Amino acid sequence: MRKSHFIILVLVITLVLFDIDPMFAGPGGTVVKAIFKTWWGKVLMSIIGIILLPLIIYVYFREFLAIKKCKKELLILGKKNRDFSWLNLDKNVRNIFSRVYIAWNNQDLKEASSYISHWYWQNQQLVHLDEWKKENLINVCKVDGIKSVKPLYLEITDDANLEGSRIAFLITANIMDYLKNKDTNKIVQGSSKFDDEEKIWVMEYTDGKWVLDDIQDGQLSLAFAKTKNVIPTNLVPVQ
Repeated sequence: MRKSHFIILVLVITLVLFDIDPMFAGPGGTVVKAIFKTWWGKVLMSIIGIILLPLIIYVYFREFLAIKKCKKELLILGKKNRDFSWLNLDKNVRNIFSRVYIAWNNQDLKEASSYISHWYWQNQQLVHLDEWKKENLINVCKVDGIKSVKPLYLEITDDANLEGSRIAFLITANIMDYLKNKDTNKIVQGSSKFDDEEKIWVMEYTDGKWVLDDIQDGQLSLAFAKTKNVIPTNLVPVQ
């Protein structure tokens, strides 16, 4: 393939992936682009997947190494604070994920306020849920099951109880997510079918418990995986 043709191909793929307007729904405000939920969209994704196979393999191994390292360091941190042990973390993250989605589906994040940081709760309620209410829209957002929870990045403080520490998790779940008109019940964005989605949930350890502090798109997983963990050397020795 000539260099000029390759550049054009990359530009086309970039436009498809990033220039199609995302739909706004679900915790965090965005869901998978609509085109990729159609039959042709899945065919397109398959073709793109073949073309970008080397990159996909690279991302997979970078994530695998990051997850492995995070779990190893959490094993040490868990001895200092049980809330950082992997089994407890996994249980808490799944619980928070489920409760936030239930509250979001009910259009009232106040129901899950004890599981969300104050600023993020207000931000999402005002920016998304309250605005949709004004536009007479309802976001139907349900979780059929959480497939995996994986730690990608650690940012640990030197506080005696590790207060203020943050962890980024790559979460894969089977979700139904769409916006509908309240009066007509017509779906205006999204799909009424369950589909696998990948998101990065950033959790913060505050007042002795984990709370949701931010949600990022799953496409940023490589950036998180490549970022070096921030951990005081007195907690986890430099290797």
